[in-house]
Amino acid sequence: MTEQQFEDLAKRWPELFQKSGDFELSISEGWYNIFDTLCGLISYKVGVAKSRLKYAIENPSAKFNQSLLDLEKAVADELEKLPTIVQVKEKFGGLRFYVDGGSQEVENYITFAEAMASQTCEVCGSPGERRSGGWIRTLCDKHSREQDEKDIEKGRIPTKLKTVKLSDE
Repeated sequence: MTEQQFEDLAKRWPELFQKSGDFELSISEGWYNIFDTLCGLISYKVGVAKSRLKYAIENPSAKFNQSLLDLEKAVADELEKLPTIVQVKEKFGGLRFYVDGGSQEVENYITFAEAMASQTCEVCGSPGERRSGGWIRTLCDKHSREQDEKDIEKGRIPTKLKTVKLSDE
């Protein structure tokens, strides 16, 4: 993932990134959208609580079931519930997303994101599959071929050996 992409995520999901502080992030650009969506799902309830509070402040004549203090407390509660991101990385061709804290709902989101990554090319984001050879990676056919070519150049056995027909016999 590029530094610019990381900065974009930090701007889009500030509460999650502020709470997490520094953490290890080492995934390729192909999984950016999965990571972005996961951050959005994890941060969703904070956004809803903040929107309710903002609306109440901007519309003082509107009647609400909650006081401003209750709405502020709801925002603080949701911020407290946010997990702390510890590490995001690729391992054995899969996404690994480690957090401290978080609910079962957050764990379910993480499990779903990891499953999506296992079928998404980590280079470009196209549909992919796990490929072995050297390192296990999740790649689309195009990037798998490119990796095979690099492996051949370096004298390694490619992930898929192609059968060449030498004669009609």
